Amino acid sequence: MTAAHRPRASGRAREVVFWVHLASGLVAGLVVAVMSATGVAIAFEHEILAFFDRRVARVSAPEGARRLSLDALVSSAAEKRPGFRPTLFLVPSDPTSALELRAGREGALYVDPYSGAVSDPRSGAAHEILHTLEEWHRWLGLEGRGRPVGKLVTGVCNAALVLLCLTGLWVWLPRLPAGRAAWRRRLWFRRGLEGPARDRSWHDVFGFWTLPVLAILAGTAVVFSFEWGHRLVFAAFGEEAPAARGPGMLAGPPVSLPDGPPGRTPLPLETIHAAAAALHPGHEAIALPLAPTEGPPRPLDVVVFEPAPFQTRGRVQLKVDPFTGDVLSTFGWADRSAGTRARVLIRFLHTGEALGWPGRIVAVAASALSLLLVYTGFTLSWARFRRWRLRRSRAFAEAEEARAAS
Repeated sequence: MTAAHRPRASGRAREVVFWVHLASGLVAGLVVAVMSATGVAIAFEHEILAFFDRRVARVSAPEGARRLSLDALVSSAAEKRPGFRPTLFLVPSDPTSALELRAGREGALYVDPYSGAVSDPRSGAAHEILHTLEEWHRWLGLEGRGRPVGKLVTGVCNAALVLLCLTGLWVWLPRLPAGRAAWRRRLWFRRGLEGPARDRSWHDVFGFWTLPVLAILAGTAVVFSFEWGHRLVFAAFGEEAPAARGPGMLAGPPVSLPDGPPGRTPLPLETIHAAAAALHPGHEAIALPLAPTEGPPRPLDVVVFEPAPFQTRGRVQLKVDPFTGDVLSTFGWADRSAGTRARVLIRFLHTGEALGWPGRIVAVAASALSLLLVYTGFTLSWARFRRWRLRRSRAFAEAEEARAAS
């Protein structure tokens, strides 16, 4: 190809990329807007729920008072709420925090560690609203057989958003050679613009500055939207993807309980908690399973939460002998495979939590600005369609005039 033909070929390629960008935006724009809006709303779910529960989740420690034993607190709660069947006891290290008895989908109870008083969460309505928003974020609020369809649609639209980022960058780049003015127009806002010209400026500027973040948010979403994306992460590290996903993916290797004399009595929860706390003195909380009364004895799955940018990073799983208090195994972040760590990081990169508060704020800001990108993208497309329709109308009118004149 000669140098004379290169600009024309480059122009044709640019035009093709532009139309791919426009078509992808029109197809996926509304779904991207729904995911972005709901993503912003649920980004601080934990903080929102904590705000509503602040009166029952915090306690006042009487001067000189000591916390009641964990076993006594469980017994007291069972007497006050006989229908409640907790499976987990969360014990924060903060002396001003209430303890939590959790029963999975049945909910939770807050327990005052000094008086044994039991309180219901106050965040029930907020939790329901956030749960609904999360369902819209993940599968457009569809239920039953429609849920896989909704998940497929959001997954495809996340992939389309990745394509929009790539094609948008290509279209955004000024034609070379480009002077300082051309770069300035794309990097910052131009004053005094109105209508499509203003929308184009906003689309260019906001699109460029949010592109890296939106590409990460969309790319990470593709990973857990599709099974092939999930498996690809592990394959990159030469590992086989675990059958379980979510919390089940984090389970440590199984451990057998040492043999012992029959008729042994399990140790009190207080003793198990003390053993775990002694191993991790800087912990934030310890989750103790409430041992089932039926079935063969097995090691207790005790989870210690240490300070970390995101919860899974600081999660340490202990297998504890319920009869001796011996810690049979420890399984923390460093013990997980490279593929599992990468997969978990992808999950928390999607929310920005992998980078702490700054990461979460940047992720929320980019998601909010993507709504403006969708809006300006639609307005620019509509303006282009109107211009095309006007040109067709004029061409038709000129053809009619020519036909009448002949």
